[in-house]
Amino acid sequence: MKVFLLPFLFLCFSVGLLAQNFSSTDPAYIENAKAGEAALKGGEYDDCLAFYATAFAIKQTSFLSTLRAAACAHSAGKTEIRDQYLDKAFELSPDGSKGIFENYDEFDYLRETPFAQMIQSRFLAAFPNFNQDLADKLAEIRKTDQEQRGLMREYSDKYGWESPQMDSLWKIQNRSDSYNTGYITATIEMMGYPGKSIVGDQAGTAFLVIQHADLPIQEKFLPVLREAAEAGELSWSSLALLIDRVEMRNGRPQIYGSQVSRDKETNEYFFSEIAEPHKIDSIRATVGLGPIQQYADNWNFTFDPDKHIARHKKE
Repeated sequence: MKVFLLPFLFLCFSVGLLAQNFSSTDPAYIENAKAGEAALKGGEYDDCLAFYATAFAIKQTSFLSTLRAAACAHSAGKTEIRDQYLDKAFELSPDGSKGIFENYDEFDYLRETPFAQMIQSRFLAAFPNFNQDLADKLAEIRKTDQEQRGLMREYSDKYGWESPQMDSLWKIQNRSDSYNTGYITATIEMMGYPGKSIVGDQAGTAFLVIQHADLPIQEKFLPVLREAAEAGELSWSSLALLIDRVEMRNGRPQIYGSQVSRDKETNEYFFSEIAEPHKIDSIRATVGLGPIQQYADNWNFTFDPDKHIARHKKE
């Protein structure tokens, strides 16, 4: 059976999930959070505040919903409530709140207003060592790291993995990877890992580049990335993916079930060998990764631990 490991695609939005998720499963919370969002987008700011007040009486751990409530309060002229919600949003996630404000359409009308200045001042208070120039550079690197990889699954399905079209993508990607790896490794050696307190929501960019580098580079910088995760500068879920990649490239089973392969003859997707397939969901949960079946759904296949074990015994 011929297989190949899929190139890692960073499918998560940098400041949160693109899919609709709620911090509570309580139906009343979900109903009011949805209604608050709709009221904000519809310009019904007093109603928006009422809906969010009801939702937050149940639970208030979502910086997205809290920031939306702050926007409603600002637009309704209720400055004290606005400031309370802004402070709470930045208490929950300063980099996440700034990223949400800069990227979500419902905040477009506020980006050239004093509200934007309030966002920036709170962000700088949370991250006094923030380096905007470096963050901008890492944003460029992230784009070149992901641009061609984002097309690879589509191209492989349409043209085949060994097609001229795929070769063209890889030539472009390899040039980008060579430059990006040199820049990131030099940056880490000079200043340490460029983490959340320095570059905000670009904290995962250096990880992405190391994840796609050669094994000696991955092994060299894995301890640095582990220290960054322990210090809260890099997400543990990102570190887990690099650990899996290093384990596999050394001929060992992956730990967290992040690496997917495809049978070149049948085009069937499956997980590369997992060390403890029957415990995988609890292991993934320790680093903030969701259930493995949700991950498998991205490739439209079902994970069965017993079948997984049987498959890899045959190899």
